[in-house]
Amino acid sequence: MRPRLVLTLLPVLWLAQCTGPGTPALFRRPLPAYPESREQQRSEQREEDRELQTVAYQRGQEEGLADARAGAASQPGRVADSLPAGQSQAYQAGYQEGYTRGSATGAPAADPAYSQGYDYGLRDRVAGRPADPAAHAGRYDPRHRASFERGYLDAYESAR
Repeated sequence: MRPRLVLTLLPVLWLAQCTGPGTPALFRRPLPAYPESREQQRSEQREEDRELQTVAYQRGQEEGLADARAGAASQPGRVADSLPAGQSQAYQAGYQEGYTRGSATGAPAADPAYSQGYDYGLRDRVAGRPADPAAHAGRYDPRHRASFERGYLDAYESAR
């Protein structure tokens, strides 16, 4: 009786070993292809929005700087009005920063953050270090970062 039991169980054990645990391969259905998770899509959308805002900010900076150097009046709204809200705000912020940097009315000599940035920029240029105003973070009031960086870059790029 034992040999008959072994012969009866042998094919079952062999099949179980071939298919592994769970449903036998014969009865398994392929899993449906699921689209990317919603969180992944949101993450990609946020990244794309950040990139578009960065491009808008840089474009605003360039156009603001060009307007200031040409002596034109500040007009951040002429392009910003045609952009979506997030990009419009980024463009206007960039334009204002570029226009301020390019205008001569800022009286940089009276601005202590500008003067400090100018000193650090000159030191780095003379020492042969790469231009990196961020390397001096913590040595100036962070509320005046734009002015410090403007002074730093003006000095670093002077007499080149």
